[in-house]
Amino acid sequence: MRARLLRTGLPVLAAALALAGCSGDDDTPQGPRPAAVALKDLKVDGDLRIGLLVTLDSAPGQGDALLPAASGAQVAVERLTLGGSKVSLDVQDDRGTADGAVQAIERFVADGVGGIVVASTGDHLDDALAAASKAGVPVIAPYLRDADGLPAGVWLTGPDDRGVAAATQRALDADKLLDPFVITADGVSAPVDGLEGSAGTDRPERVVAQVRKAVKEQRADSVVVAAAPETQASIVAGLQGALPDLPIVLTPEALTPVFATRLVDDGGTPADELTSVGLDATDATTLAQGPQADAAAAYFTALRLMADDPDATDVFGSTPFAQVADGADIASHDAVIALATAAASAGSVAPADVEKALDGLTVEAADGLAGPALDFSTPVALDQSDVVALISTSQDPGVRPAVAGADPGLHWFAIPVEQG
Repeated sequence: MRARLLRTGLPVLAAALALAGCSGDDDTPQGPRPAAVALKDLKVDGDLRIGLLVTLDSAPGQGDALLPAASGAQVAVERLTLGGSKVSLDVQDDRGTADGAVQAIERFVADGVGGIVVASTGDHLDDALAAASKAGVPVIAPYLRDADGLPAGVWLTGPDDRGVAAATQRALDADKLLDPFVITADGVSAPVDGLEGSAGTDRPERVVAQVRKAVKEQRADSVVVAAAPETQASIVAGLQGALPDLPIVLTPEALTPVFATRLVDDGGTPADELTSVGLDATDATTLAQGPQADAAAAYFTALRLMADDPDATDVFGSTPFAQVADGADIASHDAVIALATAAASAGSVAPADVEKALDGLTVEAADGLAGPALDFSTPVALDQSDVVALISTSQDPGVRPAVAGADPGLHWFAIPVEQG
């Protein structure tokens, strides 16, 4: 039995965008529906300090592309603060190295944080996760995908390798694509089997030539690219020029703003439809109906309020928040909400108590999440059936503040899948 993507979602999205952009006869711009921003029902006793581990600069695949996403954690703190809780972020840069990551954990422990959100990825984090576990400080890692051998007290809250693989295969099956050419780079694992090629960030044209040869010989009917967003963008730009009709499926790294910016810089176009996999927790989610849309709308309402605040800055306190709001991500927001929920349940901000409360806890939209529910009874808290195919569009749903001079971005939305 194969799945079929209902591509009618494209005109449906266009219609939703048109409706979101006007009201009545006066064409007054509209955002998402009004939603509660302050998390008044989530009350943390004491001052909860949360460590936010970020990577300012790194080799491809080691986390620096996720720096914009980390701003979502600030949105969570703002919502908690408005609700009456005392929550703050302790931000440390791991420099994209194993030593830097371990040193950051040591500083978090010394500062007495109640939990840590790792807004980075890559194998440079392995020793740091072990160090946090040994110190008894709970860690939520929304962007790591390898669930094998996780230390105690570390939870993944995003798509893991298994979920990415299943969603990627469903996306291929939906379009009856049987022979993907799978390109890997930067230590990102291949989600499916197929003809294999590897790519370096310096010469992506080599793998594009390999793909073109395989397509010409009818050995490949599509491409899957598993790599850091910069590498993915370079390869996609090359494929758009060489094989403009070839279906392309990307791993979740493509969901970062870095991908769209690099795609344009390398001569590609965001106008082409691309497929990735991830969660139905995006800008376009707010245009739907139901609890998930309402939860996402609350997040984006808070995001816009922060962007309008002239005193709000980025995680380092050096740039106006409005300049980074285009990359702020729901996943880092939900990681902070989960730690705050555990602290509230424990009635304590001590890391040992937060970890004990988090173990086995279920957190959902009613607690303030903007994405799918999380069940911390296993190291992978996300139900991997929530990982779905996402389609790109250059049409902006308009739920983020506009940034003057910003490059054209990509926006992603989920398409229903029909079994048949």
